[in-house]
Amino acid sequence: MTFARALGQMLKFLKIRPPGAAEDIPLTLSGGITTCIPDEHTSAESMLMRADEALYAAKSQGRNRFFSFEMQMDTIEQRQI
Repeated sequence: MTFARALGQMLKFLKIRPPGAAEDIPLTLSGGITTCIPDEHTSAESMLMRADEALYAAKSQGRNRFFSFEMQMDTIEQRQI
């Protein structure tokens, strides 16, 4: 999450001007991050799916946001049920 925040801060100062536009526009960055301690139940597909869910959660809250999901907690909860 630290890298994502640092990248977001760097982009805050950059602006681009699309072809034919009269003014610059600011750049924003939204992202979804998944962290886990892999075990025999962890798959690349499940990690990408959780990161995608986190991305959509970030976008639903507005621009320039990051959400993270810790998969290990989800795995532990599933085993206890």
